[in-house]
Amino acid sequence: MPSQKRLSAILQNLLVVFHGLTLVLAFGHEHLQIPAILEFFGRMHPLILHFPIVLLLFLALLFWNPKIRFLENKPFSNILFLITLLLTGLTVMAGLVLATEEGYERDAFYLHQWTGVVLFWLSTIWYLLWEKEIYQGAKIFSLLSIILIIITGHLGASLTHGEDFLLGPLMKEKNKTQVSLEEALSYEHVIQPILEQKCVSCHKASKQKGDLRLDGAAYILAGGKNGPVIDINRAEDSHLLHRILLPIEDEKHMPPKGKLQLTDIETEILISWVRESAFFDKKLVDYPEESNLFRLAKNIFTASDGKNYDFPFASSSTVEKLNNEYRVIQAIYPDAPALRVSFFGKKQFNSKALDELDKISEQVVELNLNNMPLTDEDIKKISRFNNLEKLFLNATSLTGNTLGHLKNQKKLQSLSLSGNPIKESSLAELGQLSQLKNLFIWNTGLSGQDIERLKKSMPDTKIETGFEDSGERYQLNPPIIQAQNNIFSDELEVSLKHPIGTVSIFYTLDNTKPDSSNHILYQGPFKLNKNTTLRARAFANGWLGSDEKSSSFFKSGIKPVSYQLTFPPHKSYPGNGAGTLFDQEKGDEDFGSGKWLGFQDQPFEIIIDLDKGKQVESIAFSLLAAEGSHIFPPKQVEIWTKGETGEWTLIQADRPNQPNKLRNRELLLLEYPITGQHPIQIKAVLKPVPQIPKWHPSAGQKAWVFIDEVLIN
Repeated sequence: MPSQKRLSAILQNLLVVFHGLTLVLAFGHEHLQIPAILEFFGRMHPLILHFPIVLLLFLALLFWNPKIRFLENKPFSNILFLITLLLTGLTVMAGLVLATEEGYERDAFYLHQWTGVVLFWLSTIWYLLWEKEIYQGAKIFSLLSIILIIITGHLGASLTHGEDFLLGPLMKEKNKTQVSLEEALSYEHVIQPILEQKCVSCHKASKQKGDLRLDGAAYILAGGKNGPVIDINRAEDSHLLHRILLPIEDEKHMPPKGKLQLTDIETEILISWVRESAFFDKKLVDYPEESNLFRLAKNIFTASDGKNYDFPFASSSTVEKLNNEYRVIQAIYPDAPALRVSFFGKKQFNSKALDELDKISEQVVELNLNNMPLTDEDIKKISRFNNLEKLFLNATSLTGNTLGHLKNQKKLQSLSLSGNPIKESSLAELGQLSQLKNLFIWNTGLSGQDIERLKKSMPDTKIETGFEDSGERYQLNPPIIQAQNNIFSDELEVSLKHPIGTVSIFYTLDNTKPDSSNHILYQGPFKLNKNTTLRARAFANGWLGSDEKSSSFFKSGIKPVSYQLTFPPHKSYPGNGAGTLFDQEKGDEDFGSGKWLGFQDQPFEIIIDLDKGKQVESIAFSLLAAEGSHIFPPKQVEIWTKGETGEWTLIQADRPNQPNKLRNRELLLLEYPITGQHPIQIKAVLKPVPQIPKWHPSAGQKAWVFIDEVLIN
């Protein structure tokens, strides 16, 4: 018994010491220089914290369950209680030491720190009340201690694993937004979820290992203490790829050993995204079909949104034989037995081509016969495709008299009949297709009265009729701009097209918006002989005018004698140095293609030497705007010239218009006159926007200026 008392006294004295040390660390750990041995102790925090949690919960169970008389052995229970409190104190002190390491945000750590400290205090009070046999008070403090264990544990898990770690799975399901493949963005809907699950727990606002955050596009672009994590110009050198491809045993491998690892598919997706320019605002469907990222991401969406088909795969040899120049058969998504069949070549089509599909009739779920010369009898053949879901019969000359044969196609959800001379007598046939969810009957010749009758007979079907006199109108697609190149030396022919041949195309060549009061009516190909920003829109009666389509064309007239950049471009977007600006190779919307120079921390400033006596009329800059990727027009442009007198003269100072919302990527042309001068040197300065404006998700970050050509005329 005396030995137990001595041990209890020693433990009580240690407990007092631990409380003192805890107070010192709680209020002063930010100002302490922690030796290596204490860093080792601090990193034991995740290991030892489980002991006091289990023991405190165990003591609470004993305390609240009168049937368990374990605590009646006072000497033993006293020592167990003290050991539990000492372990709690050690855990709190280790956590406070761990907080001195880099990578933890003070504000996020604050609550976890003090709930841990208060837990230590409350559990000590619980012990003191129990020892003095004030059991009612001890019960209250035991309950408060258990509540704090839960709160402290939740805050700690949020620090380590991410906010709302405990409720994350429930909240994820509640807030999960279903996005179709057509609407999915490569970063937001494919890359970001992977980073959130596997990387953000260590790279977020509250815990920035390596000064790196991966919880937003702005932070990914900013990089960490080792520089940018993505090198678009040399994808294989990207820090992100280097870390995830290291062997898992390597201490620099990410995610660290012991954390949830990337799957093979996730790794391949990240690699493909970086290699394909790491777009932050690009839709998946805008990637080419042969893109590895598109192929992998498409699998993800079809795996979550796609259907499970219960019919077998068609023979690959059969599908291969049925494919030809005029008929394309392909799976609706990889590893699916369901097939999509599309016909091309109106002159080559005949009804036998449908008979040939009998071998795969069970697998065909989408059939596109647009513009094929069908007869009403062909509908009987189509009705043999029992799993058909979508049927496209636009502009096929059908009258609709045999459409009733499709009534047994219970899986048919969408039918397109636009552009066919559907007869009033066919309404009864159409009315039998009650299984349809969508019916498209644009330009079929049916009267408004006929359509109203049809809607009454098909109340559960959404019937699309195009423009109606009710006032509902549909928007035209923008016109297509065609030219051999965007850079020319003498003149360039440009043509405009639109898939609807009856539209009127309005365009401007002075960078103003084309509308009914300001336009040139397109009547055929035209030629350009100077720097031009072409803006075009399509209009037609009964339709909303299209969105604008624009393109910039550049005339390259005067070649400089020499040129020199005052500041080098950012190391992630160096292009081919200053030579990129005069190589007459126009960059596209892919700013990581190597054809663009990027500037962020320093302005773009170039000094150009010209032949003496050469008259200069203008200087122009080909720029990229992509606000979603932090690429803005320059905040300020300055044009200086130097004549034979040797003095620099500021001849232009401009502040280009800035966007007030996220827009699609756009190629810009900024042109400035240099009238009546024969300069021997020109200096151009383009200053990036120092802080992205408040409306942007990454407000306050530095913007970029991207330039690919300088043209002097």
